[in-house]
Amino acid sequence: MDTASAPADSGEEILRAVTTAGKRLFWTLNGALEGAIQVAPSEYYEPGAFMEPYFGPDGSPHAGCHDADAADLYPGRIGPRPGDETLDPPIYLLECCGQKRPWARDTHLQVAAQGEFLTVHEYVSAVHPWLMAMRDTLLDVLGKMDGTPKWPPETKLAVLYLGPGPLRIGHEDKWATWHKRPPVVRPAIDQPSAEERQRRAIERMMARSAAMIRAREEEAARVAEMEKEK
Repeated sequence: MDTASAPADSGEEILRAVTTAGKRLFWTLNGALEGAIQVAPSEYYEPGAFMEPYFGPDGSPHAGCHDADAADLYPGRIGPRPGDETLDPPIYLLECCGQKRPWARDTHLQVAAQGEFLTVHEYVSAVHPWLMAMRDTLLDVLGKMDGTPKWPPETKLAVLYLGPGPLRIGHEDKWATWHKRPPVVRPAIDQPSAEERQRRAIERMMARSAAMIRAREEEAARVAEMEKEK
């Protein structure tokens, strides 16, 4: 499921890679923020790995997750540069009858950074209630995208992917699949040239021909020996 993406520091939308801290979040959309997020040990899912709750009993980010909480969500500076007037450029969904039709206001969220960098905590604190407010709409849209009726209210949802690009939202049990460690890429084996492949093919044909000739000669010698013994 695609949702809106955050505006960029130049007043235009760009695709930003998410830092490792953001990729460690197992972020569900089934209730209040205080119980919605767990933090994985790394950006890749490992079966049996211990995941810490993002929030502690007192409602503040868990001490063990402080590095994820305070870390930058996106590499690079966020926020208006000197002279920028706005971070809210016009975003248009489609055109009809020659007129541009804007997005509904609840589908566009601007997240403000308190400093030069947008932290994980600033992002999830703003975006989680926004997504929860449109959860019913998400269930309806996800059903349509899946070619099924609206997903039932008890469906467990999660943010599967934070970017670059739009958020991906889907079934909670799909999170592990989206966070699998990529397979190890083996070094490419040098491929022989066309001339070398042709030379090897000729050698194989000659070897087969020589083997057939030897077999026939041996059979002829065996028959001749049998004739002598008669």
